[in-house]
Parts: sequence; C-alpha cells; structure tokens
Amino acid sequence: MEQTPKGNRVHIGFFGRCNAGKSTLINMLTDQPVSLVSEVAGTTTDPVSKSMEILPLGPVVITDTAGIDDTTELGTLRMEKTEEVVKKINLAVYVLRTDEEPTADDMHWLGLLKQNNVPIALFINEINAEIDQENDKENNIENKTDVSTYVETHKGLSELATVIGSADFTSKAKRLELLDLLGGLTPLDVEGDQTLLQGLVEEGDTIILVCPIDSAAPKGRLILPQVQTIREILDYKGLALVCQTEELPAMINSLKYPPKMVICDSQAFDRVDELTPSTIPLTSFSILMARFKGKLQDLVAGVEAIKNLKAGSKVLISEGCTHRRQCDDIGTVKIPNLLKKQGHTDLQLEFTSGGAFPKDVSQYDLIIHCGACMLTRREVLRRIECAVVQGTPIVNYGVLIAALHGILERAISPFIDEIKG
Repeated sequence: MEQTPKGNRVHIGFFGRCNAGKSTLINMLTDQPVSLVSEVAGTTTDPVSKSMEILPLGPVVITDTAGIDDTTELGTLRMEKTEEVVKKINLAVYVLRTDEEPTADDMHWLGLLKQNNVPIALFINEINAEIDQENDKENNIENKTDVSTYVETHKGLSELATVIGSADFTSKAKRLELLDLLGGLTPLDVEGDQTLLQGLVEEGDTIILVCPIDSAAPKGRLILPQVQTIREILDYKGLALVCQTEELPAMINSLKYPPKMVICDSQAFDRVDELTPSTIPLTSFSILMARFKGKLQDLVAGVEAIKNLKAGSKVLISEGCTHRRQCDDIGTVKIPNLLKKQGHTDLQLEFTSGGAFPKDVSQYDLIIHCGACMLTRREVLRRIECAVVQGTPIVNYGVLIAALHGILERAISPFIDEIKG
C-alpha cells in the first residue's frame, strides 16, 4: 500500500465550514494527528493530504481543506485552492453540524461537488449543545440533535448524499462505521480494473522494455511507468526483458521467437524504431500512460496542430510532477530542441508543473503534456476536456515525439481500433 503511486490512489476531499469538524474527523479516520485542530476558525489554511488504505477502495489519499466560509484576508485564495481540490478528487466528504443551519455557502459547495459528479458522503456532526442551551435560546437558535430531523428539515441534503449519524470522535465503532461508508461508495474516474497493458499481453508473452540510462534517469532506480509495466507483465505471467537502447538487437537475436512487443522510453523512439524489425509492434511508456490515464484519441488528434505551428505560436508544455530539472530535462530542454530541429523556431513556450494548469488554455496554439504518471485519471481527463472544450489541441510527450520522428502510425498501431472506435 505504501508503494502505491499517489496518481493511482482514490482521492477523497473533506469539505465544510470552519469548525464543522473536518480536521477532527480526518484525525479520527486516519488514527493520526494529520490536521491541526483548534476552536479558532480558519485553522486549516492550505489543503493537507494523508495517504492510507480504506477497504474495499484500496489505497487512498485524504485531503483536508480550508473552511468554505473563511473570511480572512487570504480567504479568496484558499477558496481557489479548495476549488482545485474539487476538480481532482474521486470522492467527497461534506461535514455539517446539527447546531448550525446549512448556509448558502454550504449549498453552493455541495452543488459544486454534484456539478462535478463527485460522489458525496454527507457527515452530520450531531452536536450535544445542552451546555449552550440557554445561550442558544437567547439567539433564537434551535438545537437539532436528531440527524433524521435535521435532514428532513433541510430537503435536498438527502438527495445529495449518504448520511451517517452522530460523530463520536473517540469511538472506534464510529471510525469503522465511516470507513465502511466510504469503502462502499463508487469513486469517480478511477482506473479500476483497467491496466496499462490491457488487451496487449497474455500469459507466456515476451515483452522487451527499452529503458535508457542517461543523466536524466533517477540514480539507482527506474521511473514509475517502467516499474508499473514490469509489474503488470509479471501479473499477466508474461516475460519482461529489460535492456538499454543499443543492447536491443542482441536481446532480440537471443530469443528463439520474436517478442510480442517492444516498449521504449519516448526519448529513444527514433533509435529504437531503427533497431526494431517492422514485424514487431513498438510503442512507448508515455503512449501507454496516455491510454491508461486519459483519452488517447484526443491526444492523437492534436498532432495535426504541430503542422500549423509558426513563429510566435504559443505552446504550453505541462509536467504533472515537480522533479528537479536536469540539464537535459525532457520538458524544458529536449522537446523544445526537438521542435527547433524540426523547423519550429521562435515559439512562445510556457511551462507548468505539478498541480498547476491554467483554467484558460484558449490562448495556446498547442498543449504538450507529459505522460501524467503522477496525476490521477480524473485530473488528466479534466485537463484534456479543458483543452478540447476550449478548442486547444493537446498532445502528450510520447505522441508528439513519435509524430516528429515520423513513426506515430507505428507507435499507435497496437491501439488503432480503440482510437478509431
């Protein structure tokens, strides 16, 4: 569980007003002091995340967000951060208190989650307000300690979510109750049973993986897509053979029968194409990831825009992770150099990394996105949809590099029926 990549986990966001009980609830769920708890409104500022496992969902990431009624000086910026979380999560937990009436803010954010098709678990924090009873009478506040009455009074809440009862934050039984509730929900846009190599590998198949070890390769380890691919080949009971680029011919010649497929790092696409007989299918880790995380057909369709690039064209190159840039970094160095080599000079290049991705991408003539191994499928689909809706062509690294080397048709041939379909 600890080794499951963040991008392959189910992401659960916790929302609600200040002091609704979100942070206390997360600490109870994780059985750890993940979030700072205080009676002071606005204690949680930026989103705070914690990885854990919830069965049968499996590995998840839980994210605590700032109170949606944050009126501090930085409240607007915090709400923007919270809105970003809405667009990335697969499930939501919304927390209300029975001693407070739902506000327009509550209904706005519940509506926003529903608008984004995020399944919601509505947690009603049943407050025992006997101590404040006299004070509440003076302020004409009705104490609602019955959850069913609370939901019935505020019609629309029950339509949005599953409701769970009173919150005893020290109760192990209550913790298990909520975990069971979350585990029974169907998350939005997750990989599920889909795999990187779905429909491509069968038991006994031999797959050769070409993994160049250069200055950009992490010392002592392989990159995530390579590791995932090896694991999946083993899961399918296939044979995973790994080599560097120039060792490929010797590996192929050592086999009694040709391999089922060769999969390479996109940066070595042109050379691996030369070294791999045309009778052997060839693709890249990046293209596999594009198929796994997003919509390969949309990324392939974006290739046409490459031909229309001219001096002054605006191109966004977007990385899903925030690794330290090397001198020959693929996104900031190799791809720009490859574009220049193909005659696309004087482009206006802009770069983003990690969670950063512009809301308005209509200004760009092309978006070039990484393989997105560190992003959730929901986030990748959102970015692709954002581009498609705004009429901006989008490709990913593998698709772009194959196209620039004139081998795109070969690189996507294993998936041609899916792309056309």
